[in-house]
Amino acid sequence: MITDYIRKALCPLGIALCLAACSSDKGYDDNYQPADFLPNTGEPEITAVYAGTDIQQATPISEGKPGDNIIIVGKNLNNLKALKFNTVEADLSKTYTVATKAYVSIPTAFSLERQNFIEYTTDKGTTTYPFVVKFPELVVSHLDNEFAAPGDVVKIVGENFDYYGFDEKESESKVTINGKAVAIAYVSAEGIGVTVPADTGDNSTITVSWKSTDGEAQTASLPLRSTKGRLFKELTKRMLLKTDRAVSIEDDSQVTSCTSRLGTSHLHISGTLRAWSWLELAVTQQLPELGISDVKDYNLVFELLTAEGNKLLGEGYEFAWNSDWDNAYKWNPGGGYGLTTNGKWQTVRLPLSEIAPKGLGKSGDTMNLSFGFQPSETYMSDFRLGNFRIQKK
Repeated sequence: MITDYIRKALCPLGIALCLAACSSDKGYDDNYQPADFLPNTGEPEITAVYAGTDIQQATPISEGKPGDNIIIVGKNLNNLKALKFNTVEADLSKTYTVATKAYVSIPTAFSLERQNFIEYTTDKGTTTYPFVVKFPELVVSHLDNEFAAPGDVVKIVGENFDYYGFDEKESESKVTINGKAVAIAYVSAEGIGVTVPADTGDNSTITVSWKSTDGEAQTASLPLRSTKGRLFKELTKRMLLKTDRAVSIEDDSQVTSCTSRLGTSHLHISGTLRAWSWLELAVTQQLPELGISDVKDYNLVFELLTAEGNKLLGEGYEFAWNSDWDNAYKWNPGGGYGLTTNGKWQTVRLPLSEIAPKGLGKSGDTMNLSFGFQPSETYMSDFRLGNFRIQKK
């Protein structure tokens, strides 16, 4: 008992003596400063740049893209006052320095002055380092609604549109429909909106023109209101092999939420569907001449419309060619999160090779396109599908 008491009493004293001894030991520095507070002893120096994900700094890089995170390595990198990439100021609130490293984000704005240098300024001076910020390549993908009506704004979907000056008067980047320039409604990184002229008819073409990063003229053409490759010119009740009370056939006059018109009848699935109930329908006729050699080169394309306030569930939908459910394509709208078009037609593209892996068959053969839906919860359905066609990717 006495021994334990003495041990407890002496313990604080031992700690105090240890701290006193440590403070005089060579391993303890009263003037220690964390690396991010070390003062610079001279002008900044940059010796290498690495991708932000290259924690081990194994592979130096000499170029990056707007928005990339990078690691700048060198000396005297603290107390950062300014950082520029091709004259564009970086956001210093997104930087962190530790004397020999700086963690920074390349500005998303892009300068046409392609000096290809990093300009790094501290309290001790400025240094430059060769580094190319690659001009983002324009990617033109598809239209959000291939059956937009005259007067509608249709979105051309892709990447990096905001770098190519589509909304600038003197720009070489332009959009035409059937060869005539059209008004640009808006420009964003992922797309541009253009107004469809009043005289635009079926089987029109939208053409996007621009110059690539190496100065070469580029074009991309997209179909607008194309009737080519349609599987069914008109849907009728006698073409429905399987259905139930939730399915009806309608025409354009029964869609009042938007001005877009398909020009052909469509399927309307509406009403309450019980959880895990199976809805199946198939549309059949003779296979038209489509001129398809390899289904891998094509998509099944159709227009989808969900009622305002109604959302497709994220899973439970299947498409099968000739009711081959063993090889059905499982469609997960919105990447599994669900999808809403808010009462407007929207174009959907699905890989034909995954719907009809055995091919479509010969022209004139009896064919059917089968659609199945099994909701995982009781679901108030109200969506439309129409204008099924085969289209080259």
